[in-house]
Amino acid sequence: MEKIISTQNNKMVTNTQIIAKHFGRSHNELIHALRFLKQDCGTAFSKKNFFVQEHNSLQWVTCAGFLVLSGLFTGARDARIKITFIDAFAKAQEEKNRHGKRTPSPIIHNGSQSSRPLWGKMAHYHNIGVSTQKVLSCSITAR
Repeated sequence: MEKIISTQNNKMVTNTQIIAKHFGRSHNELIHALRFLKQDCGTAFSKKNFFVQEHNSLQWVTCAGFLVLSGLFTGARDARIKITFIDAFAKAQEEKNRHGKRTPSPIIHNGSQSSRPLWGKMAHYHNIGVSTQKVLSCSITAR
């Protein structure tokens, strides 16, 4: 089985070529859609969760970035693929934690935890069979 999660810049990531391949889309189509999605997400989120490898159209995508990007894909088949990626991110994070390489805790702003709402993601992924724990672990480690 192909490894779909790797580590880049000390973050658990996948890349746009792997995503396009698994969802049956062309890489150019995915990059085009991602360009507009990054504008909608804002600069801060985009810089943390999508980054380009030098001299290449390949983009690295964190777990949180994948959760947002995967919203472009709908349908039962796509839901199963999303779950595969979320499971792979969770497994990679467990492995990283097991080896003593802890990920940083969530970013603190003005003395309180960042208040980006997760309930919308959790409700969506709960409906397609993904546990709340997997969504939370994915979202927290990506911050």
